[in-house]
Amino acid sequence: MTTSRRTVLALGLAATAAPVLGPLTPARAAAAPDRPAAQTFPRYVRLPDDQASDPEVVYEWWYVVGHVRAGRLWYGYEVTINRSSAGPEVHAAITDVSAATHRGLVERFEPGEVTFSTDGLDLRTPAATLAGPMDDMRLTASLPDARIDLTLRHAGPVLYPGGTGLIPFADGFSYYYSLPSLATRGTLTIDGHPHRVRGTSWLDRQWGTWHWANIQRWSWMAVHLDDGDRLNVWNLVQDGDDQAYATIVDPGGHHTVASIVPLAEHARDFWTSPLTGQTYPTRWRVEVPGRDTRLDVRSLVTEQELDVYYPGQPRGLYEAACAVTGTHAGRRSTGRAYVELYGDWTAPGS
Repeated sequence: MTTSRRTVLALGLAATAAPVLGPLTPARAAAAPDRPAAQTFPRYVRLPDDQASDPEVVYEWWYVVGHVRAGRLWYGYEVTINRSSAGPEVHAAITDVSAATHRGLVERFEPGEVTFSTDGLDLRTPAATLAGPMDDMRLTASLPDARIDLTLRHAGPVLYPGGTGLIPFADGFSYYYSLPSLATRGTLTIDGHPHRVRGTSWLDRQWGTWHWANIQRWSWMAVHLDDGDRLNVWNLVQDGDDQAYATIVDPGGHHTVASIVPLAEHARDFWTSPLTGQTYPTRWRVEVPGRDTRLDVRSLVTEQELDVYYPGQPRGLYEAACAVTGTHAGRRSTGRAYVELYGDWTAPGS
């Protein structure tokens, strides 16, 4: 990352309030971040360069979720490779929707055990790898009695949360983009049985500097609708402030950034984890009043928690493959989603 990128931080955070953006041009055609190309709002992400690791920031992660099938069998999966002040870490999980089972892995490593390239996407850890150009990425992960080995091919538009790819986050900032329509194929091996799968995945990439201490909870959703629209749903509660909005990109690349009704208002069907004691909702309503959108999001398997813990922070992370029904832009809509929940869902008002 360059010094010039830092100088435009305030402008980028202000631009996240943008209600509607036109099509965003390919990243390689854009000017430098401090001299944005002619478009409604500037963009602060450069692809494919920003697939690579950025050692200048405190936190960064590459988070991949997807829905794949082998014949009549449906699976959800998640692989996260992250770097923070606590060290490198991998999260991985497979949800067997047909069998209603979930298995997961959380593993931390010493810095010398991993390599994060600063020249292109090439992340290598003992538990997971992610490497390759955007149109031919290879993702692998090893779990207890299971393995993920997939090829991901970027198709469709990039989604820039907040419309610009730069958002305020936890008393700091985050650069942020999503590749929400990754054509996916490969193999899931479960209990020694390989399953040839294909489907669609979503890659989230965040990097920046922020502070966890005052976060009460957050909710995030990656929503694939069958009409081709993709929704990045974001709801962060910190110091009593409820930041709730969705970034929507259509197949033509048009972005809409719109307020949502805070997710806690319609969260229901709560489940308490016997492992961590955390309580999570397993059903939500995503309401986007400005877009005539009301979606019911339902966890496909109740128990989809990872046992993640950092000192002084809530224990547990809910990572759920979900089904979606409802209306979007006034029309009946269906789809699939991945939901991530962190923090306290039992506080007053939740």
